[in-house]
Amino acid sequence: MSSWRESLTSLPGAVAQFVNDSASSASSYLHSQSCTSTTGSEESAPQHTDYKALPIPASLVKEQWRLIFTSDANIQDLQAAIAHCRDLVLLSDECSEERRWLVRHLVDLRYSLQELEEAQSLARNDDDVVVMNAIKSVVGHHFVPHYPSTRNRLQAAAKRFYCDHCTGIIWRVVQAAYICSDCGYLVHQKCIDSVQRVCAHVLASERQYPIAEICPEIGLSEQRYKCAECSTLLNFKNSWIEPRLCDYRGRYYCPSCHWNDNCIVPARIVHNWDFTPRRVSRTGLQEIQLFLNKPLIRLEEENPKLFVFLEKLCAVKKLRQNLIHMRHYLAACKLAVEQKLVEQQLAGRRHLVQSNEFYSLQDLIQAESGALADFLQSVFKVFGAHIRSCDMCLAKAYICEICSNNEVIFPFDDGCIKCDQCNSIYHRVCLTRKNMICPKCVRIQERRLQLDRARSKTEDEDNAIDSAEPVQPTDSQ
Repeated sequence: MSSWRESLTSLPGAVAQFVNDSASSASSYLHSQSCTSTTGSEESAPQHTDYKALPIPASLVKEQWRLIFTSDANIQDLQAAIAHCRDLVLLSDECSEERRWLVRHLVDLRYSLQELEEAQSLARNDDDVVVMNAIKSVVGHHFVPHYPSTRNRLQAAAKRFYCDHCTGIIWRVVQAAYICSDCGYLVHQKCIDSVQRVCAHVLASERQYPIAEICPEIGLSEQRYKCAECSTLLNFKNSWIEPRLCDYRGRYYCPSCHWNDNCIVPARIVHNWDFTPRRVSRTGLQEIQLFLNKPLIRLEEENPKLFVFLEKLCAVKKLRQNLIHMRHYLAACKLAVEQKLVEQQLAGRRHLVQSNEFYSLQDLIQAESGALADFLQSVFKVFGAHIRSCDMCLAKAYICEICSNNEVIFPFDDGCIKCDQCNSIYHRVCLTRKNMICPKCVRIQERRLQLDRARSKTEDEDNAIDSAEPVQPTDSQ
């Protein structure tokens, strides 16, 4: 394996130049096609060639030469652009497209300035260090050098990586590549300044929730027969470019922006409990992957009938409710806190024991396969073993006062029920014999009635005494 790798690294310079020229020619051909399609379109707002993120608002086109720079800008240019962009933010209207675009661009400029200052300070400390932007901020992306995993060299060499911008192969031996640390957008080094797609992490942060409609399609006519991302014409005017529908976003894309990736669609899971993979665009795929482990879905509120027809969801809901009761015991137990029992069992899924309302996409996938119920059952056993063996937790147990049995019971036991008014715990069978009337609530109600009677009796006596006192006559002069 090492000899094979050494032979690759010892390729003549002519071969490396040939690979680079081939990739460059393919990229230029794709861009020429998109540019040709764009020039043939109808009315279109002028756009800067170096910055094609969100289309710049028409009201800011005349300011773009003071706001937009490529990755070779210096500190003075970035500082001037930041000051001007900040002034425009204050002058723009609230919740307008102009302010939205300016705030995004201001964040990118400040991030680029910070990276450039850190690189120059590092170069001043070490004269041998070559100043280069290890991290590049473009259109909300934070690009870092891409180094594939070297654990298995054979698999790393056999796996192909493709540029998300030009769709060309990234030849790892002779070509440098960058990847966004937020959304996983992979790109050639030469394609960084031409990136058009806004970072999916920025879109997900602004939306804060997956698209709730099932394939909200608007049609090619509403898109003016253009790709929803790069504005490439999707018609027969110059050449046929296949329009591909994204089942998540409901928009049509060109083959460069839609690679026919298959992925589950959150809206179809919530409304139809449908886990069939659908074809989505590259930006839709990255956005779904960002939402995958975030507990944002109120499933019972969005579609309560799922819990009626799916027994597996009812079992998950019951287990989560029991774990919530257990968490109250463990949070008050000094021994459990010292052992970090909750953190060890749940790690990054503490939302499962904090409430039974929120689910992540990964939770729903595991609920369908049964893995979530098995995971919760294992956690339930560990928590229950601690609570029943810990003296501090046992001291907070309950005894059913209806049957007066000496057996201690907990709110998470299967045969027990909790009173919603006074939080007392009883055997379900015992409370059923009492017609679901809580004895403690009855005592509390009787005590309140006695206090009210005593208070009213005292008030009547005070009023009687006040009325029995003679009224002193007043002397009139």
